[in-house]
Amino acid sequence: MIQYRGMKRNIVILLIILTAFGIVGCLRVAADDLYSLPQLSEEYLRLQSQLNAVLSQGAEFSPPTGGPNRQAVQLKDLNGNGVDEVLAFFSVPGASTLQIYIFEMIEDEYSIAEIIEGVGDAFESVRYADMDGDGIVEIIVGWQMGAALKTFSIYSTRDLHSVLLAREEYSELAVYDLSGDGNDNVVTLRLPTQESGAAAQLYTLMQDGEIISSQVRLSTGIEAIARVMTGILTDGVPAIFIESEGRYDEGSLVTDVLTVRNGEFTNISIKGISGVSEDTVRARIYSSDINKDGIVMVPIPRLLKAQSDTAYYAIDWYAYNSTGIIRLALTTYHNNFDEWYLILPSDWRGRVSVRREDIVSGERTVIFSYIVSDEGPYEDFLKVYRLSGEIGVERASLPGRIRLMSEGASTYAFELLASPNSFGLTFDETLIKENFRLIYSDWLAGTT
Repeated sequence: MIQYRGMKRNIVILLIILTAFGIVGCLRVAADDLYSLPQLSEEYLRLQSQLNAVLSQGAEFSPPTGGPNRQAVQLKDLNGNGVDEVLAFFSVPGASTLQIYIFEMIEDEYSIAEIIEGVGDAFESVRYADMDGDGIVEIIVGWQMGAALKTFSIYSTRDLHSVLLAREEYSELAVYDLSGDGNDNVVTLRLPTQESGAAAQLYTLMQDGEIISSQVRLSTGIEAIARVMTGILTDGVPAIFIESEGRYDEGSLVTDVLTVRNGEFTNISIKGISGVSEDTVRARIYSSDINKDGIVMVPIPRLLKAQSDTAYYAIDWYAYNSTGIIRLALTTYHNNFDEWYLILPSDWRGRVSVRREDIVSGERTVIFSYIVSDEGPYEDFLKVYRLSGEIGVERASLPGRIRLMSEGASTYAFELLASPNSFGLTFDETLIKENFRLIYSDWLAGTT
């Protein structure tokens, strides 16, 4: 039994090593084939021996629970010599002790170079960044301290010896070149407390090894941070977008836009005395780089004139420049139920309404109409279809319909009900094809 358990543990370690070195992703391994996995080279088998030695002391693998790097064993060239070091993450049960073992390769064999030790329930995250451009990677570790408390540490790894540069509490953390000088910064976010409001802290590593930090406030009234995005502003300046939940008159979501302007860490979206980024308060729709040009835009729903009691909305997408000036960049109509959206030409604004018409089974239709006057009538000029099932492709080819695309069991098509560019509106077959998109969940669900 002891021999079997030891063999089982070695198989687990081998799978972790294979995953770290990118091998498992290329394999499909059945349970009966675990004992016939590809043989690793001698240095990797010695690494397995090193990991076994740590485990034999009572430690357990403890991979980070969040962030971009979630493997129990990770590879990273920390000192810039072109050879990856191995970082292994462990916990000591019952002791609230967390350990990061750094193994370096010397003469084709891995040996322990450093052990970073901290206190916590789990590794919340780990990130790697060259914060001062010297080719040496800093390690940013998030430590989970109970259900609510998190602290982070920044470690220098020069000569593969860790030196603690900074340690603070945080709610969320991002690594991004916010200052635009080619070096990564660390940005931490903190929720409000009884003593202070919500804030963001920017950490910069200077050439002499000193960490400097600066702080800006986030919107008053936020209760939870829902999402953190990075991107650029309309003038190409890097920025970070903080999406937070709160209770506001105009909605439950607010976006703070942070950047470095004239060397100062700045929240460019807070204006006036309210302490809230008022231009961005809205219903729960997340900011997005919706047209994939690198510029993150903030969506503001706008109620359309309706032909029924059902409410339909266009979404106006606003973009910032580094001075805080906001402008309307584009407008869309999103059909979340049918998972598509349409970029609307600017001359449709205030002149077009929308309604649904689901009469035929397996066929869902949205109709766009020209508003002749405030009292009506409405002139239909465009139908967009989502067709389901095996007959979807066939129904997309009915007379007058133009097929757009198929996705899974759904086929999308449209039909022009009026001559192109009627009513002084810009529309034709080419425009509808170019402006039609499928919805993916990141902008709606807040995933990253």
